[in-house]
Amino acid sequence: MMRLVVLDDWEHSFATNPEIDRLRKYFIVDIYCDKPTEHELICRIEQADVILTIRERTKFPKMLLNQLKNIKLIAQTGSGLSHIDMEEASKLNIPVATTPGGSAAVVELIFGMMLVHARNLLHLDQQLKQGVWKESVGLGLENKTVGIIGLGKIGSGVARIAKAFKMNTVAWGPRLTIERAKAEEVEYKELQELLQTSHFVIISVRLVPETRHLLREEHFRLMRHDAFLINTSRGEVLDEDSLVNALKHKWFAAAGLDVFSEEPIRQDHPILKLNNVLLTPHIGWKTDNMFHNFLATSVDNIISYIIEDNPKRIANIEAIKS
Repeated sequence: MMRLVVLDDWEHSFATNPEIDRLRKYFIVDIYCDKPTEHELICRIEQADVILTIRERTKFPKMLLNQLKNIKLIAQTGSGLSHIDMEEASKLNIPVATTPGGSAAVVELIFGMMLVHARNLLHLDQQLKQGVWKESVGLGLENKTVGIIGLGKIGSGVARIAKAFKMNTVAWGPRLTIERAKAEEVEYKELQELLQTSHFVIISVRLVPETRHLLREEHFRLMRHDAFLINTSRGEVLDEDSLVNALKHKWFAAAGLDVFSEEPIRQDHPILKLNNVLLTPHIGWKTDNMFHNFLATSVDNIISYIIEDNPKRIANIEAIKS
């Protein structure tokens, strides 16, 4: 039988999912739930026929791709491919199959952060547990403005939910057009005006050269004093040093961050000492629904291509030998 290796199942979500049994009909399946050394990784995958990897946890540079002796398919969960040398994969005739990303889960986290901030939930919980019945006036979402930077799947998802809360929705993006914003029933605004008028600023752009440090000191100074900034995209989209300074001096009210320029965040990072930030360890896409959808679609990709000779969702279709 062919050999299939599952990498990076740190949460043991794939190992316990019945979708794995579909693969065991056709493959010897090895599942790894740890973080291997480079040598351990090569030993695990060099003879694999199929590699199923979770998000961007394992990088596939040219060197590693050339170590794969029997590889027929890399089944990538999610749609991001920046961690794979796709040019080299195509040269080596290694097809890479993808799955839809975790946009629904990220939208849920964004609204979780918005509600926690708006109603001061963390502080009130801590106060009540200490015996303090603290009077508090929350921030109602209705009629507030949410400014969305990047109107892709996540940004447009935020816009749809925001309308259910009767919020005003505005958007800007490096490549967003007035016409596309209108099609999503969102008002297009230039970045400066969006920052000046939005109660909530949501960052949902991909990390590409043009979006690295997209928001810097001059942008943070434009924001409303009561604004809440949320970043669930990538840490380097923000100038992190300038962000820390802005929060420290309260140029705007607070931030919710799920991503950081260096992950895991180092324990001496100054942002950990601030009391006006809500921090989570890059969990935006992590829900039971998303793990199941990732695996189920990947299994479909693998069986369709390897067993049924019917390629699906191949990102580099040119890698398939005719």
